[in-house]
Amino acid sequence: MKERNYEEKIKREMTLLEKILSYIPGYRGYKEKEIRRESDRLVRMEAANRLKEAKEIIRMKLTDLVNSKKIEDKDISKLDIFLSRLDRVLYRIERAPAGYAGLFDVVKVKEDKLDKVLENDLKLIEKTVKIKELAREFEEIEVREELLRSLDEILEYIQDVEEIVDKRSEVFRGLSE
Repeated sequence: MKERNYEEKIKREMTLLEKILSYIPGYRGYKEKEIRRESDRLVRMEAANRLKEAKEIIRMKLTDLVNSKKIEDKDISKLDIFLSRLDRVLYRIERAPAGYAGLFDVVKVKEDKLDKVLENDLKLIEKTVKIKELAREFEEIEVREELLRSLDEILEYIQDVEEIVDKRSEVFRGLSE
């Protein structure tokens, strides 16, 4: 599981002082929660980076297609909508709440439910990996109908990502109960 790898990496990079403090009662649980929070942030940033890379690939291809008149004017609005949806989901991922509220935060996140967030984040990573793969495939297509079909497929994955982000928000609403 990729989330666990992020947690392990963060634990390996703990400073000597942090390692000593991890033996102090109460501090260890607090620090593990902070590690989870950082892990969650890293997962979301990785997902966002993959989407940014996919967006750039698609944007470059679309620019080329528009400049070479390989797509019709009626397709331009569909392409704008596509890019807007991609931008919106990117914004939501980057601005999503962290996976754990800090010690002094008003809303406390119950640790036993963080696994739901991690499962959700795994789905998020998997979908964004697929979107990037589809963007690479899109980059090679030259036939208009295939291009539009490919964009529709990518849009379905973007919708899946939006649903994952929605689900993540729902999980968080249930975390503080």
